[in-house]
Order: sequence, then C-alpha cells, then structure tokens
Amino acid sequence: MKMDNITSIVHALSPLITSDAMNSSKDISFELEDVPDIMLNEKEIRQLILNLTRNGLEAMPGGGRLAIRTYTEGEEVVLAVLDQGEGIDSSVLEKIGTPFLTTKENGTGLGLATCYSIAARSNARIDIETGSTGTTFFVRFMTN
Repeated sequence: MKMDNITSIVHALSPLITSDAMNSSKDISFELEDVPDIMLNEKEIRQLILNLTRNGLEAMPGGGRLAIRTYTEGEEVVLAVLDQGEGIDSSVLEKIGTPFLTTKENGTGLGLATCYSIAARSNARIDIETGSTGTTFFVRFMTN
C-alpha cells in the first residue's frame, strides 16, 4: 500500500469503463473532484472500481446512465457508483458481499465479496442506497 489518489485511478480507468458502457449501450458520466491522497493498493482499488462499475452496467439491462463520482465528505474520501437499475431486493441486500451469492445467471458471486475484502484492507467501508430507480454503492475511505 502507498499514498495514491482515487480520482487519478478512476481517471486512468475511464477509457476502459467508457468502452464497457458503450459496448452495452449505456451512458456514463464521471464527476471527479480533487480529493486528498490516501493509503491504498492501486491494483486492488482498480479491481474494486471495475467490479462496481461492471455490476452497475449489468444492473441496467434496459439502458440508462452510470455515474461515477469522487468527493470528500468530512474526514472521508468517497467513491460513489450510481446506476439506474431496478434496485436490489431487500432479501438480497442483507446478504450482499457474501461469497458465491449471486443474482446473475452466469455470475460467480465473487465480485462484491472481493470489493468488501478490498475495502476492509483499505480502511474503507461500503454503504449502499437502493430503490426502484437505482442503486448507489459508496466506498468511504478514511483520510487519516
């Protein structure tokens, strides 16, 4: 782990994420603010970002916009991934992050489990807001 910048990592991944969105006929927006550097493992954070963005794109089979945001909130640097899918059922929500839990026909159930493990190693937590108009995953990194 070393000091790095989440906005810089998202920016570096933006061509790949944009390509994923275009290939699945979805729109994408990046709202990236200047945030302080934090201690993290760049390779793992890249995996976390790709897992969350690809899940978000898959959650919108009828199309929609995926938004990726970075910002500071109090003592935290926040990465937010917002989709316009149908939301996550409450029975699934309470088990999210459990290895091998999947709602996808061809899913492994390891993507979000991996994200939760990476967040834990990165002194971060994942919060979820979901409803009928979409889901937002917030990854909150402590700045100190």
